[in-house]
Amino acid sequence: MTRRAQHPRPARARGAAALTGALGMLAACSGPPGAGRQLGDDLGGFHVAATELANGCGAGALGSRPSFEFEIDLARESTQIFWGRDASGSLDAQLGFEFSATVRVPIGQRNATANNGNAASNGNATANDGNAASNGNATANDGNATGSGCTIGRADHIAGTLQADAAGEVIGFSARLTYSFEPAPDSSCSLDDRIGAGLPHLPCEMDYALAADRTRTPD
Repeated sequence: MTRRAQHPRPARARGAAALTGALGMLAACSGPPGAGRQLGDDLGGFHVAATELANGCGAGALGSRPSFEFEIDLARESTQIFWGRDASGSLDAQLGFEFSATVRVPIGQRNATANNGNAASNGNATANDGNAASNGNATANDGNATGSGCTIGRADHIAGTLQADAAGEVIGFSARLTYSFEPAPDSSCSLDDRIGAGLPHLPCEMDYALAADRTRTPD
């Protein structure tokens, strides 16, 4: 079998793909029924329907849809609730819960100009702190120059309430899911950067209403 050579995508394209993965950073912590539970007392599996409430990022931004569905397993332990395999959040006495997750995605590097001299950037950036490393020497009189790149921060937040029957078993939940995007405080994002990332309007948010019904009883 002959394999075709795979050409690396530009940094901006890779960043846009990472941001597209945002639409499900918490929702994506799901899997086959029963596969997501690891900690706490099993609450069962739930089918979740998400309906768009508002989209300040623009219709269809990052492939967003007016509605989508997914499956999730829940578990609880005292004042903690576990969402799928990875995420945990707080659970209060009134069955109110909250989950949050954040990530920073480097979109691209920009060449810096110092006294008419260009500094070459190697295009490397770390997802953790958004810092770009420069390996180029400026050709101007003042030595080296470092270009600041564009890093976009993403925050996913879910807040809602579990619904219990007369026996106290959780049979569903309702919640609000928010995806928030904004340039990282220490980065510089041009309009071209934002357009390339699929988010020309920053900061922005996407909001969804979640309605869930239990489809798998607790083990």
